Amino acid sequence: MAEYFIVFLFLFLFSLIFYVFYERFFKQQTKSESELYNEALRSLLDGKEEIAFTKLRQVVAEDSNNIDAYLRLGSILRNNNKPKQALQIHKDLTLRGRLKPDTKHDILRQLYFDYMDLNNFEMAKAALQEMTTINSKDKWSFLRLLELQKKMKLWDEAYDTAVMLLKLEDNKSKKPLASFKYQMGDELYKKREYHKARILFKEALGFDPEYIDAYLAIGDSYLDENRIDDAVNFWKKLIKTIPDKGHLVLERLKKALFELGRYSELDQICENILNHSPKNLEAKLCLAEFHEKKGDTDFSEEILIEVVEENPDDIKSVLELIRIYLNKKDNKKIQDLIRSIEQRRIKRSTKTAASISR
Repeated sequence: MAEYFIVFLFLFLFSLIFYVFYERFFKQQTKSESELYNEALRSLLDGKEEIAFTKLRQVVAEDSNNIDAYLRLGSILRNNNKPKQALQIHKDLTLRGRLKPDTKHDILRQLYFDYMDLNNFEMAKAALQEMTTINSKDKWSFLRLLELQKKMKLWDEAYDTAVMLLKLEDNKSKKPLASFKYQMGDELYKKREYHKARILFKEALGFDPEYIDAYLAIGDSYLDENRIDDAVNFWKKLIKTIPDKGHLVLERLKKALFELGRYSELDQICENILNHSPKNLEAKLCLAEFHEKKGDTDFSEEILIEVVEENPDDIKSVLELIRIYLNKKDNKKIQDLIRSIEQRRIKRSTKTAASISR
């Protein structure tokens, strides 16, 4: 019985000594590390990066498992123009075994920033791609990846990333994809692979029927193959689909129709644009030029007078009208036109001054 009592007493005393030792040393140490880490975070929030850096170094010296402290140390280094040192800290963290997915994701995020600061876009892209593998719903990573792929002109990859983003956003519209198909086509166009380029340009129009650059490029590619009729027909499609933007193909159409001996069609083309966009400046100027070339100077003059009234600051319109007056040797109309423009200028200046004084 006495032996059991002695054993029990021995165990009790051992437990008591262990408890006291734990309270005084282990627990106190854990508490001090925790407090030091919290102080470092407070210093960061206060913008005192130098103090935070010193405390974080102490934290990792006492606890090498504090990954967040390492990440913040690297971030401070990068913020102070030391991306190489930051990269080394973050790369070393990836060598640790059994990293949790969230932890690895956080490390890769910092690596992305490091590589971007070092202009190593390929490695920055690799970091983002691995992040999207870890978390397939990480919108932040997909957005940064798309920006980087666009910067690197990796249009095929950017298209795939954009598709993923649309799914994440539950966006049913395909319009955002049009620009990537266009850029893919433009790369082929520059290589003179016109047929392949047109296929991609037309896919862009399938996503966005009002993608103007695709219309222009398709016509240009036909023109480069000396298929002038096809170019004209496609540019006319732009006018029919987006009449408000029809003026963007007028210069192309003027040259192409003249070469085909079908310059007279320009009259109807301009009228079609003006039916939908009555004050379209470029269409009116083109129409005035067309009628002047036909010898109908009076009608051309009427159009230009209307244009100048609507756009008194448009120098080209004013000069064209003055040129017609010079050809007619009508100095009085030139003087009247200049006086009218000057009066408008003074009136506008007075209005501006009055609004400022208020």
